Amino acid sequence: MCKKAAIAVLLFAMVFSIFGCTSGNSDTATTTKPASIEYIRESKLANIWQMKQIQLNFTNETSITIELAAGDKVDGYFYVVGGGTISFTISGLTQIYASSNGTTSDRFSFTASQEQGIDYKLKFTVGSGDTSVFLEIIYPVTGSVLVPIGTK
Repeated sequence: MCKKAAIAVLLFAMVFSIFGCTSGNSDTATTTKPASIEYIRESKLANIWQMKQIQLNFTNETSITIELAAGDKVDGYFYVVGGGTISFTISGLTQIYASSNGTTSDRFSFTASQEQGIDYKLKFTVGSGDTSVFLEIIYPVTGSVLVPIGTK
């Protein structure tokens, strides 16, 4: 009896792995390709600051998170390399900066505060289509930059 049950389970697993599982509404499903992030250049400046130049290629929106301590300062700028205009925001626990909608470049600077927390999100949003953005950020070496990981 146990042999028959084990064989039935194995057969079911083989059939499932060969044919997979499909949803009933496969023609209405949409997929969004994940953002691709490329580090162009990284450098330490006087062992106090760290500079990163990053190329972001995305559809719809993407964000980068910077972990900072209270009092840490961040400077940076971005410009659209290809695609349309974007909107850009910086937020800690609440939004602390927003560029004008439909911009192609901007410069930003902010100081981390205890009230805003330790994680700061730099969010880029585009209306439609593929967009490529060059970003440079300078922040203390004690900070960290976290980028999204694409999934398949």
